[in-house]
Amino acid sequence: MIKLMFLDYRDLEVVTAFTRQAHPPIKHAGDPLLRSDLPTEDNLMSMFGTVIRRPTDGLWQYWYKCFNPNEKGPALGYAQSRDGVKWERPGMGVVSFKGQDTHIVFDAGPHGTAVIYDEQETRPAWRYKMVHGSNPTKRISAHRSPDGIHWTAAGENPVVCATAGGPLGLMRAQDGRYVMYIRPCKGDRRVARAESWDFIHWTEPVVVIDQDPIDPVQVQFYGMDAWPYGGYEMGLLWIYDTDADDLAFHKPRGRMFPELAYTRSGYAWHRASVGTRWIDLGAPGTWDHAQIHPSSLPVYLDDEVRWYYTACSVPHEFVARGGEPTWAFGYASSRPDRYISLNAGQQEAQLLTRPFWSEVGEFFANAQIDRGGYVKVEVTDTAGAAVEGFSLADAQTLQGDDLRHRLAWSKGKPAALANKQIRLRIRAKNAKLFSLAGGTEAQAKQYWRFRIPHFMPMDEEKALVGIG
Repeated sequence: MIKLMFLDYRDLEVVTAFTRQAHPPIKHAGDPLLRSDLPTEDNLMSMFGTVIRRPTDGLWQYWYKCFNPNEKGPALGYAQSRDGVKWERPGMGVVSFKGQDTHIVFDAGPHGTAVIYDEQETRPAWRYKMVHGSNPTKRISAHRSPDGIHWTAAGENPVVCATAGGPLGLMRAQDGRYVMYIRPCKGDRRVARAESWDFIHWTEPVVVIDQDPIDPVQVQFYGMDAWPYGGYEMGLLWIYDTDADDLAFHKPRGRMFPELAYTRSGYAWHRASVGTRWIDLGAPGTWDHAQIHPSSLPVYLDDEVRWYYTACSVPHEFVARGGEPTWAFGYASSRPDRYISLNAGQQEAQLLTRPFWSEVGEFFANAQIDRGGYVKVEVTDTAGAAVEGFSLADAQTLQGDDLRHRLAWSKGKPAALANKQIRLRIRAKNAKLFSLAGGTEAQAKQYWRFRIPHFMPMDEEKALVGIG
């Protein structure tokens, strides 16, 4: 399946009267799902960690940073759920405290932890993979596990001689390589990338995103989570808004929240909507009004993307150990692909895509169309002339709200468009357009699996991506 999204205008040739809008996820209503209220956590539940839904049986698993009750420094707490809403922290038989079993599954001082369930892995003992900074240096180490509970060093540690001063991002890219996002050095709050083909030997970190000239002077990048999304890598960039009067070297005082970021190459990262908080801080006095720490991965459901996060009710420097719980865990939800839209208002808006091709002659539009609005789609050749049978006059008018509006024409048969270099011309009014896709309906439902256009002749692109 091929997909055109509107994270930027690169997929488009002409845009008239459309405006871009970011659509942050909606927070789950009600109380948080968990609080840092166990004596074995010492009032810490930081999302230097990950939430996944295990593909084999649907079990939800959650790893997070807490304090080791045996006073050995940071530890990795564990919780699980059958529905993603009701969570439990059972004893896991790994770490005990005062003779009692605990939910802690790793106590070697992990910091900035990220976990993946590696579906491409053929060795059962390596199915889960974890990176983290470890005591005493916080240099980055790699571990493996068959179940996410019992961990073994993947090789000689540390594997990267950079510090995990903040959250780590960990993913397996489409081509099979492992990718880690880290700070390049202690106190240097920006984001660098390292790669590995075997999870043991890693490249030197290279900075891939830094503050923009339009950022206020107090803005720093605390870290970045990252994951593959079709032909993109996407991430949540942790924006650290430091206090203006904090003159300490590492600027420990501030508030934190994420922004959505993306890249096509892995190295040229962009912020999709600078200044838009992807998960916003809550109102003063609420459980999440000072810090937001997102999971290192979102969870893809059929018609929902879940963004789990932990939050703190006190700013960065003032996190207390013990006492009343100041940390909690919750989530926010998006609909698939509904991250950035192109909006048409009362005035008719038009756009023309750059040329692309699809192996399958079925096309879908993810669009929300208000009452009295419409979206109509014409197919053109690369020169912009309407293809016979697929003109605007032949196009079925799209109406309503649907993740997969099927494009249809009164005369043209979509199957005739397979493996043809085309453009799409769209006219819209009172509508939000989120993405355009070419492929089968079954492929469209797996919205996280797609390629993106390379904007080159079809034969060259097929050779590039190994199709055909």
